[in-house]
Amino acid sequence: METRPTMNQSSSFLKRHSLIIGILLMFALTWPIDLANSGVLPIQFPFIVALFLGWGFVLAAVIMTWLTLGRPAVVTLLRRYLLWRVGWQWYLVAFLLVPILLLLGVILNAAITQTPPDFSASMAYQIFGGAANLSLFILPFFLIDLLTNGEEIGWRGYILPRLQVRHGALISSLIIGVIWGFWHLPKYLPDLDLVAFGWFMVHIMAFSVLLTWLYNNTKGSLLLVAICHASSNTAGLFLPVDNLPASPEMGSYILFASLEVAAAVVVAVYAGSARLSRMQPIPG
Repeated sequence: METRPTMNQSSSFLKRHSLIIGILLMFALTWPIDLANSGVLPIQFPFIVALFLGWGFVLAAVIMTWLTLGRPAVVTLLRRYLLWRVGWQWYLVAFLLVPILLLLGVILNAAITQTPPDFSASMAYQIFGGAANLSLFILPFFLIDLLTNGEEIGWRGYILPRLQVRHGALISSLIIGVIWGFWHLPKYLPDLDLVAFGWFMVHIMAFSVLLTWLYNNTKGSLLLVAICHASSNTAGLFLPVDNLPASPEMGSYILFASLEVAAAVVVAVYAGSARLSRMQPIPG
């Protein structure tokens, strides 16, 4: 006789605090792996677990959506990955916006320093070897990142709609940017460099605004924001851009982040800070 009231109370509690509980669950399912990879925790996870780290976001979003809104809401959430019928211009944004900004950062830094960009300093050469033909690895890396990085169902699929109910699109984007940036903190440990992390936060908050703009203008397409995220990661790996102060590529990163902020400001002014969209209603 007491089971039903207890279950109802638990369900009510989860619904009232679904945002914060969802965020905590995302951290709980991913941070231990990142902390272990950074050497902070004295444990090791198999490579395949680290590769699919982002799927912790998928699990958290699905669990919390199921518990608070039911199975139909889970189906609706997952179907956002099938929202591909959007204007062709949004595919250009998803695939090219961040890579172009990164490349401009590299070119501007080379012009300012009077030093040609050193493409051999890209992180891709450290991973695939100095003698590797990197052009052969770009598409496979992009596809692997697209399939394994489940972050967007958490940041844009789960958290963003809940924030946009209470705040405008711009404020919601900046809030996510702070949380998203903090989530990356283990990658900067154990030797935290505040300058590097600070510039990373500038990038991630501006990127968060751009992704909200893309999400809101594509009817909430997780496919498009996942493509944009993967293209950003891919360009960052293959272009000589580094946010470590000791690296000669730090200047490129600073210029890239500054350009990204400028792009976010233009978007906010043009599309309006309340919705970051002039045409589409805010996706629920």
